[in-house]
Order: sequence, then C-alpha cells, then structure tokens
Amino acid sequence: MKPIKLVFFLPVLFVAAISGCKNWDNFVAPDAGIYGKVTDAENGQPLELRQPGGGTVRFIQWDKAKYPNPGTTDIELKANGEFSASQFFAGTYKALPRDGAFLYQPGDSATVDLGNGDRKELNFKVTPFYRIAASVTDSTFTYTITKPAANTTTKISQIIFMINDYAKVDESISSNTSGYFINLWRQDIAGSVTDASLVGTPRTFTFKWADTHLPKGEYYFRVGVRTTGVAKYNYSPVVKARVR
Repeated sequence: MKPIKLVFFLPVLFVAAISGCKNWDNFVAPDAGIYGKVTDAENGQPLELRQPGGGTVRFIQWDKAKYPNPGTTDIELKANGEFSASQFFAGTYKALPRDGAFLYQPGDSATVDLGNGDRKELNFKVTPFYRIAASVTDSTFTYTITKPAANTTTKISQIIFMINDYAKVDESISSNTSGYFINLWRQDIAGSVTDASLVGTPRTFTFKWADTHLPKGEYYFRVGVRTTGVAKYNYSPVVKARVR
C-alpha cells in the first residue's frame, strides 16, 4: 500500500509548488521601449561621436514614493547620436544626455511615461564643444574648427589626425602614434595658446605618407579636437579621399 500513497501525494505536492511560484512570479515583464536621437542644438545636424564611448542617455526611475533611491539605466549613443533600448518596466522616467563632448544642462532633462508595451520617441538637443570641417588632399589635412557661442568654458588641449582603411575612424582604432604603421598624429596645444587663435580659419596638417607603410589608394580620414576638462573628442565627419 505504501507505493499507492506515494503516487497519490506527489501530484498534490507538485500542484502546491506551481501555486507557490505563481504567487511569487506575479509581476509584468519589462516590455516597454524607448528610442530617439541627440542632435546639434544650433544646426539640427547629427553629432559626430565615437561608438562606444561617445556619450549616453541616462534614464532615472522617477517615482519618489515608490523609488526613494531610484536606479539608473545608461543607454549608449551610436556614432550619429541615435539611441534605443527595450525591456523597460512601465513607469515614469527622467532622462538626460551625458558623458559626451557636448553641453547639456541637467535642468533641461525630459520626463517620459512608459506603459506596458509602449515604444516612445524621445529626442534631445545639445551643443558640441567644437565643430570640425575637414578635407584631405594626398597627405594634407585642411580643417576648420568652430566654437559655438554657448561654449564659454572649455579650451582646446589636443588636435588629432587619423587615417583608416575602412569607414570607422576614431582614436581607439587609429591609435598608432609610433612604430611601423602610424595612423594617428597628435598636436598638443599649450596652455598659453588661446582658442581664438585656433578657431574660425582654415588650417593645414601634412604628414609623411611613408610613415604609414600603406600602399597609396583610397582611405578614410578624420580630425578630432579635445578639451582640457573632458577627455573625449569632437570629430569632423569621416572623409574618404585618394592618396596618389
């Protein structure tokens, strides 16, 4: 008779275990999403960023009663300033762009309400510390740096010139300043040199093509500018040019 009792009680225990799981696992899975872009406040153009590492949008759970010490979620910006994420819990969030080479006032943060299954758009406007336009002819960069009027606090500390054989160009990829394959050149700017002497007029930088040890042909080029206070660069658009 003992085997019969075991067969009878095991299903009861199994049903009880399932019921207990239902009592514990009764929350709605995170299924809300957010997407948008961060653009230049003055001209509406996409930002020129490094990816990853060019900046984030921070989301903060904004319900003081429910979350007195709210958690944060940082979404990485793409190279053109776009961002997206899914699997947010429903609720109210405060959001702001940060950690980039741009100006943004925390008081200008946005608030967004996400319901279950929502997918909402949220856009921001920021001011880059500097803007750079560049062109390349053979081994010479011609570039112009402009400084937005809203930027009254930063100073240029370094200018970099980069080359790569595919279209992604930043200092994490084009990082060889010495050795056999040089693909990055740095100009450190002395503290006594003012921004006024560097911005607003075309400047040139010429490197020795032989230092790259690359065959002549089509390559991708970029100029970056860094400030003293933020260890991230503003960039020119990537330029495709032929070295003859």
